[in-house]
Amino acid sequence: MNKRMVLAAATSFLLAGCAGGNAHKRSDEGSQAAQRDKDTEAEENAEAPAPKLHGPKKRVGIVDFDDASHYGYYGGSRNALAEAARDAATEALVKSGAFVVIEREQLAQVLKEQGLGMTGAISAQTAAKAGKLLGLQALVTGKVTDFAADEKSSGFGGYYQQHRKDFHARVSLRMIDANSGEIWLAESGEGVATSKNTVVMGGGSHSVDQTLGKRALYLAIHNMMNKVISKADSKPWSGAVAKVGKGGKIYITAGSDIGLPVGATLTVRKIGEEITDPTTGQVIGHEMGRTVGKLQVADHLNEKLSLCISTKGVGFANGDMVTLDAMKKPEVAATGSRSAPASDD
Repeated sequence: MNKRMVLAAATSFLLAGCAGGNAHKRSDEGSQAAQRDKDTEAEENAEAPAPKLHGPKKRVGIVDFDDASHYGYYGGSRNALAEAARDAATEALVKSGAFVVIEREQLAQVLKEQGLGMTGAISAQTAAKAGKLLGLQALVTGKVTDFAADEKSSGFGGYYQQHRKDFHARVSLRMIDANSGEIWLAESGEGVATSKNTVVMGGGSHSVDQTLGKRALYLAIHNMMNKVISKADSKPWSGAVAKVGKGGKIYITAGSDIGLPVGATLTVRKIGEEITDPTTGQVIGHEMGRTVGKLQVADHLNEKLSLCISTKGVGFANGDMVTLDAMKKPEVAATGSRSAPASDD
């Protein structure tokens, strides 16, 4: 009789333990999902409202980022960490609404044709060549300066274990004026992403969230994005004369994609002589060129090209710099047509 009672009690204990283990497992999986949702919500809430923009969008190109973290291989590739940071920066700049970002392949092809690389070591000469050929106002470079993972575990033998993994990322970013080679801004941001899970009596999961590293990079980029937008927005917009037509028609390297309003008044200047650093011999900017005249935006021909009418001055030439004057009430109404005007011939 006593043996039968002991056997029954043991069986009940084991069944209860299994049920409890499954309950802990389900509870743990639910907790992990809830934690991931909380992390995502915290990331979104951590982003402050984007600053108000003034003037047209800046057209920029992003070169390949550098990796100075010495973290080793990440994602199966030596350059995967830098590539992930560049992709995060591209996404952030596009979503900000303050920039028109050209395709990486297009920029890479132009730099290759000029015998230049896509690395983060961009000189004033490189920036100027890329800017002139692609109508860019700035080049964006970046570097992963720190990337580390920290994993901790605690618990009681094989009965109860808590696991936590933190990824920390620090990314620096620079914008370089594509006309003068001037560094517009230099900012850096940090991001931390955390994964937690619990194992109870063998139940639950001990897998690490494979998106943690990318999430840390994403946060590092976004945590500095408002500063980047504000500083870039403080720089005056500029473009270039693409072609001088007949009858006072001037075509410029700016279209509908940057938000340049029809009727806006532009000042046209010559680009002055190069200024070189006496120590390094590198071009660090240009002299202020003389003012040639004034233009008024008449129509957008496409995303990258606008037709302007000369309102003052003569001697306009391809490559002249155009800048936006303080906004006034438009004097030239939109034509309503998005087709090119009759040929100048």
